[in-house]
Amino acid sequence: MAMAYWNGMMWECSPSTITYLESLSTSYSMKTDTNADKEGNAPTEQVALSDEEISLSTTYRIETGTSNIKEVIGQWKLMIGLAAPLIIGSEVFGPDNVQLQNVSVGSVSMRPDGTFTAASLSFKFKEFREEVAEGDSTAKTGGSAGNASAVSVRASKADRASRKRPRSYLKNE
Repeated sequence: MAMAYWNGMMWECSPSTITYLESLSTSYSMKTDTNADKEGNAPTEQVALSDEEISLSTTYRIETGTSNIKEVIGQWKLMIGLAAPLIIGSEVFGPDNVQLQNVSVGSVSMRPDGTFTAASLSFKFKEFREEVAEGDSTAKTGGSAGNASAVSVRASKADRASRKRPRSYLKNE
């Protein structure tokens, strides 16, 4: 039975494998963004929750059914940067998608031939939000897009049309 899974990796307790979450922590914090306008307008302050971070750890052991611990470590390493839901029990834990930011390997035990017999792995995940694509209509029309990057935000057509050009520009035409 799967205790938890993320992107195909499972923490489970079955007749052949026992891999469980040893620790789990998350944090919620507030972030503020203050914009002090130098042209005399009143300063604005935006308050929101910071991206949620989740940390967890587990230990892989040959005795509990993980036959190739080096291979498992390699699989986790390849997934750094990927995002998927973290499912604990039968429900999503935390945000809809979390991105694997960090994998730490420690407390490695091995045989004289170099075979890993146990390794503790710690994982750090961070809330993942997809960025607004260039083709998104809200970014092109000057509408409000919460995740729009500065590169995709432009002045509206009316603002561009009202912009005055220097006289030297007109003489060169």
